[in-house]
Amino acid sequence: MPQAPQAFAAHSPDRQSLDCAALQLDGVWRGADWHAAQRQQIWPSGHAALDAALPGGGWPGNALVQIQQPPHTHAEWTLLLPALARQASLHAGQLVLVAPPHLPFAPALQAAGIAPQRLCCVQAPSRSSSNAARSAQDLAWACEQALHCRDVLAVLAWLPELSVPAQRRLQLAAASQGRPLWLWQGLMQEQHSSPAALRLRLQRPAQADAAHGLQIHILKRRGPVLDKPVQLSLSQWTWSPVLQAQAQRHAQQSAEAARLMQGRPTMAWPAAQAAAQVG
Repeated sequence: MPQAPQAFAAHSPDRQSLDCAALQLDGVWRGADWHAAQRQQIWPSGHAALDAALPGGGWPGNALVQIQQPPHTHAEWTLLLPALARQASLHAGQLVLVAPPHLPFAPALQAAGIAPQRLCCVQAPSRSSSNAARSAQDLAWACEQALHCRDVLAVLAWLPELSVPAQRRLQLAAASQGRPLWLWQGLMQEQHSSPAALRLRLQRPAQADAAHGLQIHILKRRGPVLDKPVQLSLSQWTWSPVLQAQAQRHAQQSAEAARLMQGRPTMAWPAAQAAAQVG
């Protein structure tokens, strides 16, 4: 086989130089760099195993995150509280809860570092409403407006049925405004497509133990497919904020009871006395 001319071979670029040149082109994305390329707006989740599987090493701080969980799982605060508490300590802003199925336990959030005053709750209409589709549209509109508000830190929404166009609007709003939105839905939504940047499915093992309290299946991420679920241990801190808050509240109640037994006014006495004087 004839060899290439020596002059041509001397100036032929090698594979490494071609790869380096390609990196300088706009719009060229290298699959091997998926983890480092997403670190611009990242919220560390507080779970090392989960951060290792998420692009950039944490929750995207400017995207729609769709999380699907079975009924009666309610892993919202277990999963998000470390990240929300950390960001709340670093930045101002409200945490907007849209149509939560249950109100959070305020003393536990307070113990974790989130003041109850920083929560803004948008309640869903009563279930007797005849226009469920209109209600879903109104709640999606509330999510979009919250993402556009400069005083909002993050949005959590529980919307079991939300159209793909509505999800696309929320994804665009989160990306343009630089705020995260966690959308909580049921498992039935997995059969539908989603414009969310990150999509997860939660599952509790039949016999959950301390080592495998929660399984997280990453259905969609900006990176390679993850075949195995993330095993998340919840035993280290799940009940710690709750127990700490309950103990603090019981101690406060005991102190107030002791003051009453000694005939001394409690903290609420000046306000009650002022109200009596006005009356």
